[in-house]
Amino acid sequence: MRFFANVRQDLSRYSNNGRWLYSLKIILVSHSFHLVLIYRVGVFLSRIPFIGSFLRVMIEYFMRIVFASDISLRSRIGAGLVIMHGHDIVIGSQVVIGRNCKILNGVTLGNKDTEASVNQQPVLGDNVIVGSGAKILGAIKLGDNVKVGANTVVLIDVPPGSTIVGVPGRCVAKNL
Repeated sequence: MRFFANVRQDLSRYSNNGRWLYSLKIILVSHSFHLVLIYRVGVFLSRIPFIGSFLRVMIEYFMRIVFASDISLRSRIGAGLVIMHGHDIVIGSQVVIGRNCKILNGVTLGNKDTEASVNQQPVLGDNVIVGSGAKILGAIKLGDNVKVGANTVVLIDVPPGSTIVGVPGRCVAKNL
């Protein structure tokens, strides 16, 4: 089942493929892992006919209250997600995040124009690292292996293997 495979890969990334004792510690006390786990459980439960949409709303509300993070269960997030310091994370409903990504605190992934009737949100490739406070806004694409610096505002597409920093974000390195 994909749910268990995703959770297993998330846990593996949190514990750096560590021993079972360290994985147990992560399961018991890591609030960041708990946020990712609640997201995975919420996505799984929201597929239940009739009551799934009610459960989705309740789980999203729970994440807002407990973790101060607004993560839509409609977003598509690949396995191996690591959220460091899981507070103040905003992930919109149409955001797509690839596999093995790392997101630090204070990150926003969402719309650039809140007045537009069209929902335009970013797509992140595999192995992307998003620094603290970064804002990735609009219908843009970040390629695989991209690094986004802390407090960067990304409004343009970013090619694979690039590092982007600044306000507005500009590519400072390409490691292809």
